[in-house]
Amino acid sequence: MPVNTKYNGYDEMLAKVSKVRDFAAGSEAVKAKGPVYLPELTGQTKQQYKSYLLRGYIVPAIEPTALAISGAIMRKPVAFDPQGALSYLEEDTDGDELSIGQLTSNMITELLYAGAAGYLIEYDEKHIIKQYSRESIINFSDEYIVLMQSYTVKNEKDKFEQEDRVEYLELTFDEEGYYIQNLWRETKQGFEIVDVATPTNRGERLTEIPFVVASASNKGLIGANPLLLHLANVNLDQYLMSTDHRHGLHWTALPTLFLFGDFKDENGIRKQIKIGAGAANQIDDTEAKAELLEFTGAGLGSLKAAIDADIETMAAIGAKMLTNGGSGVKAAETARIEASSETATLSIIANAVDQAMDQLLTIISEWAGATKPEFKTNRDFIDVKLDPQSLLAYLQTMLAGGMSKDSFLNLLFKGELLPKGVTADQEADRIETTGRDFNGGIDEEA
Repeated sequence: MPVNTKYNGYDEMLAKVSKVRDFAAGSEAVKAKGPVYLPELTGQTKQQYKSYLLRGYIVPAIEPTALAISGAIMRKPVAFDPQGALSYLEEDTDGDELSIGQLTSNMITELLYAGAAGYLIEYDEKHIIKQYSRESIINFSDEYIVLMQSYTVKNEKDKFEQEDRVEYLELTFDEEGYYIQNLWRETKQGFEIVDVATPTNRGERLTEIPFVVASASNKGLIGANPLLLHLANVNLDQYLMSTDHRHGLHWTALPTLFLFGDFKDENGIRKQIKIGAGAANQIDDTEAKAELLEFTGAGLGSLKAAIDADIETMAAIGAKMLTNGGSGVKAAETARIEASSETATLSIIANAVDQAMDQLLTIISEWAGATKPEFKTNRDFIDVKLDPQSLLAYLQTMLAGGMSKDSFLNLLFKGELLPKGVTADQEADRIETTGRDFNGGIDEEA
C-alpha cells in the first residue's frame, strides 16, 4: 500500500471535523460545498439550485461558542514558570514566537473543532513543538505515524506562479530500532522517499517517536468526536429548514393577480392593466373581475417554529450569543449551579490540555536535561465576583477573630476583588509595607 493510505475510520472522522470547521467558518464555507450540506430538489436546474442555495441562512453558532469556551478557560493565564534552559518556552514554543498561552488556546480550539490534534517535538537550535491538525494525521500504528503536509513549488515557466503540493512525513524506525523521518513525495514513478532525517538528542539517537496526541476522549484518534459536533448537527438542520423556509417565502410571499373576463378593446387587442394607486383602468366587459391569490396556509409557520426550536437547542448546547441572558442579578452560587453543565465540558478540555502538555514537557525536559516545569490550565471558569453582602460578612468574621487575615485575602483573591495581577500574598506584603492593617492603621503596641 502507498504511503498515503489512510487508517480505517479516517474518512468518517474527516466528514465530522469538516462539518464543524465549515459551520465555524460560516455561510460562505458551507454554501461553497453545495449539495454536501444542501441536496438539490427534484427537477431543479443548475440555475434554480444556485438560487435555492443562496436563500439559506446559517445562524452563527459554532465560532461564538468556541470563543466563549476558550475564553472561559483562558480567562486567567496558565500556571507555567519554566526555569533555566527551558525559560524560552513561555514566549516561544514553536521557534516562531508562539507563546505557551497561544499554544494552549490553539489546543483548546482543536479539541472543540476536531476532538484531537497532534504535536511533534523537534530540535532546531532549541526544542520546539510543531502542531498538526487531526486531518493531517492520516495513518498510525506502533511502528509509524504518517503526517500529511504541504510544500510549495515554483512554476518553471512563470516565476510569479506557485503551486501547493502535498507531501507525507513518515515518523518511523530504522532496522536498528532508531527513530527516523522519511519524507515522501509523489513522482511519475509513484511515491518515493526524497529525504531521510535522523533526529538526535544531544548527539544520542532516539528510540521513541516524540509525538503526542491531545484528545478529548480516552479513545485517542479513533473514537474522539469534535466536542462541538452536536452543535454543528443542529446548525445544519437549522440551515436546511431556513433554506426551505426562505424558498417557500420566495414563491408565496407576494400575491398573484388573476383576471377574469374579456379585456380586449374594439380591435381585439388585449388592454394593458395597471395596478397600484393612481392607476385607472376602463373595462367594457361588465362581468370582468380581478382577484389576488395570496398564501394563507400554516406550512411556513411550522418551518419557522422548527427553526426557532433549533436556535433554542443551540443556545442550550452552548451558543450563549444566540439568546439574551435573563434579567436581574444572580447570586454567585446560583450562577455557578446554572453553569455546571458548561463547566463539566470545560473541565474535560482543561484536563486533556494538561495531560498533553505534561507529556510534551516531560519529553522536552528529558531531552534538555532540565527540570520539568509544572503546567496547569485555569479551573476558575466562571467570572463571578464576590457580592457586597458576602464581602461584609467575611470582613465582620475576620474582625471578630473568626478568620485569619490570610484567609480573608484569599477570599478577596478568589472573588476577584484584588487589583489585576495581584495575588493574596502580594496584597499581604503590600499591607505590611505600608504599615497599615485592618485595624485602621493603629500600631497595637503603641
